[in-house]
Amino acid sequence: MAGAVDALVVGGGPTGLTMAGELARRGLTVRIVDKATEPPPDHSRALAVQTRTMEIFGSMGIADTAMEHAVRVGGINVLLAHGRRARLPIFNFPELSTPTPGIFVIQQFDTERVLASRLPALGVTLERGVELASYAQDSAGVTCALRRADGSIEEVRAKWLLGCDGARSPVRKGADIAFEGDTYDDHCMLGDLVVDWPLPDGDIYLSPSRRGVAAAFPVPGSHRFRVILILPEAPPAHGAPPSLEEFESRMRETIPVPFKVQRAIVLSRYRLHHRVATQLRKGRVFLAGDAAHIHSPAGGQGMNTGIQDAYNLAWKLAAVEQGRMPAWLLDTYETERLPVARRLVGFTDRLFGLMAAHGPVARTLRIVAPRLLSRALGVSAVQRRVLGFVSQLKIRYRKSPLSVQIGTPPERGPRAGDRAPDAALRSEAGEQVHLFERMRGAEFTLLLFAGRQADGAARDRLRRLAAQLGGPDLRVVIVGAPEAGGYADPDGHAHAAYGVQSTAAVLVRPDGYIGVRSDPLDEGELGRALDRLFTPRAKSA
Repeated sequence: MAGAVDALVVGGGPTGLTMAGELARRGLTVRIVDKATEPPPDHSRALAVQTRTMEIFGSMGIADTAMEHAVRVGGINVLLAHGRRARLPIFNFPELSTPTPGIFVIQQFDTERVLASRLPALGVTLERGVELASYAQDSAGVTCALRRADGSIEEVRAKWLLGCDGARSPVRKGADIAFEGDTYDDHCMLGDLVVDWPLPDGDIYLSPSRRGVAAAFPVPGSHRFRVILILPEAPPAHGAPPSLEEFESRMRETIPVPFKVQRAIVLSRYRLHHRVATQLRKGRVFLAGDAAHIHSPAGGQGMNTGIQDAYNLAWKLAAVEQGRMPAWLLDTYETERLPVARRLVGFTDRLFGLMAAHGPVARTLRIVAPRLLSRALGVSAVQRRVLGFVSQLKIRYRKSPLSVQIGTPPERGPRAGDRAPDAALRSEAGEQVHLFERMRGAEFTLLLFAGRQADGAARDRLRRLAAQLGGPDLRVVIVGAPEAGGYADPDGHAHAAYGVQSTAAVLVRPDGYIGVRSDPLDEGELGRALDRLFTPRAKSA
């Protein structure tokens, strides 16, 4: 048997690459394998990288590289009759407090290259042409049989098996985990096109019509778009790719602007599925990404959700495997991420059912939808709700056992279980520093807020508490008291972003979510909450 590893990651897509990189960055020995001998063609794969995912790339140190391959989407448009448009600009409203607002279009092979580029420095190699043939787990680990392209079998012992291997996941099937859901009846076609039309590059276009729904996403390159057609009819039995003539004809039925396809890079037709695994863990086996959930591409959420699955699990697995945190931490992966998957599939199901269903009611809805959507997109509350959903910045884990709210939840500002927002601070030397920069590379970050009217006693209290609690697994940042070894908050932006008035403490997890919030600061309760996470028993396990 080959040398044992801490983790075997099956699947070399964005989810698996994120998982392998994050586990290795935290000190675990990792192997990652993928059945394909080379990356699959990119023409029908994910395009959208959402704000939350770009924040994660920032924490990994690869956001700038990803941006080099990106088109930043300027707005989302609903096409009305005679080519008129209702446009929702992509903007950053204050409560999101993110350094990377927007939707970014990056072809998936570029996303994978950027994620894979960090692996060699972490001692990890993506092994292609290697598939998981079978496995068996026991209380101490998982024995895996890996089959290479030449038919040879290698036996590998891993403490943990991570299934990031797509909708047909052998890992999920080997664990006998049900994948509940169905296949949509509709006929879907995709074209990667260079198209001449009056619609500007760099925006997303949605066009509901009597005959179906069209969506066009900008692709890097002049006048290049990926056009998806969802038609409420049974797909042809032969399943062959559409001809350019057929694709253009169906486009004209659904898109109310004149156009000419200058070049078709690829044309295909496919079926859409909606399924969610009934559980994300069985013993020492975990599922993430498409192995755990698949759904319609509405909102560009799929790949992003998989990356965030991996980002959620990796720090927990490393902390438990290294004995720094208690074993119950691993159960919170399913507690937190399975509801996210179910809500996402439920939302896309409802959206798909309304916009692409059969029958006269659905046809009528598609006719009136552009007018209704154009009015709705002009309402500020609707804009914020749409952008909060699409950006994935509003995902939260308030019901997680990891989320502890001490004191009264803030009227405005994030609660325990919510994403921690960014904010600009000032160092004692007067240099601007962002909270996200101070959190980068840390396991946990404890933010100690001095409060709006901090006096000398409050500053001394925070200085003492920071010295007492700071350590290798817990970085302490004092906000609003530079003379106490922290950072100034001259305009109160950080206090406002977190909804803080008086002295308070906010514990930010390695994945950027708030684990504990004590407001006003209660040192006794905060200490008990920290002891629950960083127990001597866990450290000696």
